[in-house]
Amino acid sequence: MKLTHYILSILATGLLFSCAPKIDPIFDDTSANRIEEEIETVQEILLSSPNGWLMEYYPSSTQSYGGFNVLLNFQPGYRVTVASETAGADKTAVSTYTLKQSAGCVLSFDTYNEILHFFSDPSNNQGMGDGYGLEGDFEFTILQADEQIIRLKGKKSGSYMTMTPMSTGLKWNDYLKDIKQKDKEFSEYYRLLYQDEEQSLETRLTGHTLCIYRKKGEETITEYQPFIITLTGCKFYQPVQLGNNVIEGLILNPDLGEDGTFIPSNDATGTFIPTYPSVNEMLFSRNWFFTYSGFSPYGQALWDISREALEANNDDITYCYLGNEINILGTYYAFQFICAQGHGYLGFDYELIGEDKISLKFSEEGSTIGKSYYTDFKFNALITPFGNDIQRTFTLTSDDKKSPNWIKFTDIDHPENYFTAYRAVQYYPMAN
Repeated sequence: MKLTHYILSILATGLLFSCAPKIDPIFDDTSANRIEEEIETVQEILLSSPNGWLMEYYPSSTQSYGGFNVLLNFQPGYRVTVASETAGADKTAVSTYTLKQSAGCVLSFDTYNEILHFFSDPSNNQGMGDGYGLEGDFEFTILQADEQIIRLKGKKSGSYMTMTPMSTGLKWNDYLKDIKQKDKEFSEYYRLLYQDEEQSLETRLTGHTLCIYRKKGEETITEYQPFIITLTGCKFYQPVQLGNNVIEGLILNPDLGEDGTFIPSNDATGTFIPTYPSVNEMLFSRNWFFTYSGFSPYGQALWDISREALEANNDDITYCYLGNEINILGTYYAFQFICAQGHGYLGFDYELIGEDKISLKFSEEGSTIGKSYYTDFKFNALITPFGNDIQRTFTLTSDDKKSPNWIKFTDIDHPENYFTAYRAVQYYPMAN
C-alpha cells in the first residue's frame, strides 16, 4: 500500500510539472546587449548633426536664472566642442563626454569644460548666482532621442531641456552675436503692462525671467516665468496661462506703440506694453555695482581704511553691489560682496521719497560673512558713505531715464559725499 501511494505521488508530481506553462523571455537579448545598443544608437544620433546641437539649458531646480543657449558639437572619440551666450561669441572649449546607463541612458560631461561647467561651478566670473553659482548640471538623463530632437532632464536640478540640430549654414559666432543683441533688446525693458480683453496685469522682466503680479484680495502674488532668448524674442520654459490665453513666448514689435510692444510668439492674444519706473525704483530692478574711482574723495578715504585691512590679510573684493538678497531668512536690500571667505551681505533699511530720492541706513542685519568683514576688515568704513551710523538721504540722477547705465547718489545733507553705481559688473573695485 505504501509503495502504491509513493508511485502515485511521483506520477502526480510529474503531471504538475508537465502542466506548468512555458515562460517565454520578455526580451530577445540580454540586458547588457540592450544597454550597449541603446548607447550606440544615442551616440549615432549625437554625431548625426554636422553643425552640432542647440541646447536650451536651464540651471537650478527652480529655473530661477532662466534659460541659456548652449551649442554643442559631438565628435568621434567622445569629444565635444561647446559654446554659449555666457561666453564670448567666438569662444569655444573642448572636452570629453560619456554615455552610460544609470536608470536610463545618461549623457555626462566627465572632464572640465570652462563654458559648460560655468553653470555648475559654485561661483563664476560674471556675478551670477551671488556666490553660490547657478546650480546647473553636467549630467543629463536622456528621455527621448532622434535626429530631430533630444529631450533631457538634469540629474541634479531635475530641469527639463532640449537639444535641436543647428542649421548647417549657420555660423556659431553669428548665432551667438544675434542672441546677445536680442538679449540686450530685452534688457532695455523693465516693467511691462499686460493687457487682453479680460484683464490687465503688471509684469517685469528681470534677467531671463518674467515676473507676473496677480492680486488676490489685498495680497499681491508674484509668479516667476523663466524663459530663454531666441533669435526672434523669448521662449518660456513652460507655456504661461494668462486668463484664456496660453502664451509660449514673446516677440518685440518695435513699430507698435511709442516704445515698442511685446506680443505672444504663438496665436494667443494680449500685449505687453512697456512702462518705465522712476529712477529710485530702478535701484531694485537689478544689482548696481561700485568702483573705488566712482566715489568722491570723502568716500575714497573711507574705502582706503577697508583696503588696508584687506591687504593685511591678503584678501580683496572681487565685486560688490547694492541689490536684493533673498534667502530662507527673508528678503533684504543689501550691500553685497564677494571676497576670499565667499558671498557676504549687510542689510539696509530704505525709504523711497518721490521719484528721485532714497534714504538708506545700515539695519545691523547681515550674513555671518558680512558681519565678519564689517568688524575684522573695516567694512564699517566701506559702507559709511551709504549710511552706516546715520541715515542718509540721496538725490538720484542717471544717464538714461528708461535704461540707465549708471545712477549717481548725492548726499543731500553732506554734498561732499557722492558716488556712482554701475549697471555692468565692476571687477576688483579697489583697483578700478
